[in-house]
This record gives sequence, structure tokens and C-alpha cells, in this order.
Amino acid sequence: MEEEVRGFHSGCVTCSLHKDRTEPRAPLNPIPVSYPLEIIALDFLSLSRPNDTYQNILVMIDMFTRYAWAVPTRDQTAKTTVKAIWSNVIQTFGCPARFLSDRGPNFESQLMQQLCDLYGISKSRTTPYHPAGNGRVGKMNQTLLNMLRTLETQKQSRWPEYIPELLQAYNSITHSATGFAPTYLMFGRHLRRPIDVSLGVPAAQPRQDIASWVGDHHQRLTLAYEIAARKMSAESSREKLRYDCKAKALPLLPGERVWVRDRNRQGHGKLHSWWGPEPYVVLGLVGV
Repeated sequence: MEEEVRGFHSGCVTCSLHKDRTEPRAPLNPIPVSYPLEIIALDFLSLSRPNDTYQNILVMIDMFTRYAWAVPTRDQTAKTTVKAIWSNVIQTFGCPARFLSDRGPNFESQLMQQLCDLYGISKSRTTPYHPAGNGRVGKMNQTLLNMLRTLETQKQSRWPEYIPELLQAYNSITHSATGFAPTYLMFGRHLRRPIDVSLGVPAAQPRQDIASWVGDHHQRLTLAYEIAARKMSAESSREKLRYDCKAKALPLLPGERVWVRDRNRQGHGKLHSWWGPEPYVVLGLVGV
């Protein structure tokens, strides 16, 4: 009898779908970068403040220098997204090699694709419903939120006014991942901030002729890129080692049957099942 019950339970489709279990996570695969504007990660941060004129922030971060942009927007439409990218990145810094984003309709729009085609920018996407795939910009979102929370109460209703100041503070201090300030890796010099002027910090003056200074400057910046790349590679290896301690690779093979979670299925309450009506068969592997 006991064996029959166990056999029935192990073969019960409903039981296998809804029993409590720890979902495995795949091993971490860091994204390698080696120069500025190679990859810019994009994401929208919603502040959920219905009385504010601006409801969202388009957050962008250069994966190599860690230089960040944050653009307050009224909405998240494709037109608003493309305009913000053009005005704040492409028009001033030039064309990046690649954008990395989730599969939001604004980032997957025809208008966004036209922008990428026009300026020779490739586009990569994270796995659906997996925000960790764009973790770099996710961390920037949290950093920006923490900075906004430090504003005095009377200033929080005017938070868009303080975004430039907060970004300057973030971009001009040494980043732990690279060992350099994002502005230095992006522009090749240390930013002279208003606080530096207030404290009487003198402006840097070249002590040699221009030609020699340019040569030395290029050498220093090249060395900074090499140091930053090595430091980021070492940090990525440490992150992968920590993450993979609890990760397990579960490769799918052609012919296997899998259940697919369908988040668009209609239902009522917490007893509703998110799984599709029947399993699918794996036909092949893409991008492996």
C-alpha cells in the first residue's frame, strides 16, 4: 500500500507542479567588458509618487567605467526612452557598441531598433522575469534610491532638481570595482568639483609642454584601463565563486519535456496556477 501511494504521488502532475521546493539557480556568467562605451545597461526606475510631475527615472550605466546617467521622465514610452538616450548619451558621448536591457516594450520597440540600426549599436536582452541578468544597473537603481532618500523632507518633492548633483557625487568618487572614479575612466581626468573650489583645492596644471603632457596622459590612461580591467575581472571571479556555491547547472536536452510558467494566464486569488496547461517538448538549444 505504501509503495502504491508513493508511486501515485510521484506520478501526480498536480503534485509535482505545486509542491514546495527550492528553485535551483544557474551558475553566474559575468559579462566581460574592456573599454568605455562598450556596453551601456539600461533600466527604468519607478518612484511611485502619483503627485509628482516626473514618475520615472531612466537609469543608464557604462559597464566598464561605471559612469552613470539618470534622466527623470514623465512616462516610459518608446519615444521618451529614445529621446533620453539620444540627448544624454549619444549626442554628448558618442555611440556605444551595445545596449543591455530587459524586454520591456519601450526597449523592444521599433523606434528603439531604428535608433540602434541608425548608429550601429547592437542590442542584447536579459532573460524574461529575471532582473538579476541586468544586475549592474539594478545596483545603480538602489544606489540612486538611497541617495534620494537622504534628501531633506522638503526637498524630496523636488527630487528631479537634485539628480545632477547626486550623479556628480557618484561619478566623481572612486568606485570600489575599478579603483578609479568613473569620470576619470570616462574623460581621462579628475573632475574639479564645486566642493574642491570651496576647499581651495588648486586646479591641476601641466608642468611640461603640451606634446609631452599628451603622451604621458595617454600612457597614464592606458595603465588605468588595464588596472581597472584586472580589478573588475578579479571582482567578477570572486562574485562568481560566492554565487556558484549554491548554484547548479541544469542543462536542457532536446526531447525533454518541460513545464512553462505563463504569467498571462487569468485566474483568481492565491490558489491560481501560473503553469501552462501542458508540458512543452524541447526542440533545440539557441545561443549555446
